Amino acid sequence: MFKIGMVGGAGIYHARSFSEMFNGYDRKLAAKNNFPLYNARIKNVRVTHLWDEKWKDALLLAKICGIGNVVKKKEDIIGKVDGVIIADDCTMKHQRRAIPFLKAGIPTFIDKPLSPDIKEAESIIELAKKYKAPMMSASALRYAKETEKVREGKDEIGDILTGFAICREWQGGLVFYGIHAFELLYSIIGPGIKSVRSVGKKKEDIVIIRYKNGRDFVLAAYEEIAPLFQLNLYGTKGYRLIVAKDADHFYSEMLRHFVTMVETRKVPIPLEETLEIIKALVLGEKSRKNGKEIYL
Repeated sequence: MFKIGMVGGAGIYHARSFSEMFNGYDRKLAAKNNFPLYNARIKNVRVTHLWDEKWKDALLLAKICGIGNVVKKKEDIIGKVDGVIIADDCTMKHQRRAIPFLKAGIPTFIDKPLSPDIKEAESIIELAKKYKAPMMSASALRYAKETEKVREGKDEIGDILTGFAICREWQGGLVFYGIHAFELLYSIIGPGIKSVRSVGKKKEDIVIIRYKNGRDFVLAAYEEIAPLFQLNLYGTKGYRLIVAKDADHFYSEMLRHFVTMVETRKVPIPLEETLEIIKALVLGEKSRKNGKEIYL
């Protein structure tokens, strides 16, 4: 059985969701404390160690999900687990907690976003490479069940010429939450972005993403719309409207890819692609402020 350390975010959605899927949970106590209630389970893996700067949040998560070791310092996890998850805690600073684990060569999942700063994202990737620490960072929407057929070429719509991805923009703006809609699109279209240009405004982001092969796609994130993750694709043989709803699937599938990385030490997502995603989002916000097309 693989042992996982959960670092940070104990009071937030993701760390709770991930811990439930690995360990199972006390459903009655989870409901009482407004935890998510997921059904997916990942076998032969367990969160055995937990750290959070908010001690009460850590103890509650440990109690609900049966996590045996709550540590005082995150570094106390090193040497006791096979892999580490750095959970998003809504501060946009969670990624900095990955540094000691990457330096120790531990397989590490850094929750989305990798960083709201391009130079910091580059430095984290270089650190992982330097210490040969397998690392992945992604939105779970990359693994949406609803996009599987298109991603695998089993739902043929011809050459995809353009498309539109949209989600609600929440709390941290385009980088923090728009990444969900963007990775929904990117998981199908892939790398090769030439430039980004914003035609939106604050809380109503609209970004034109231009690829080197001449194709244009649109990413939108609106604060006031109802929650959704939607993707429209238009090809030479057809079109598809995709709405990602199965969170049990996309969270658990992302975690399975992480566990495979722990087992094989092979990175499931090229780090160059992870960096390109961050660049497009960060520069999309910059373009909104200066009104210019910005090249990656």
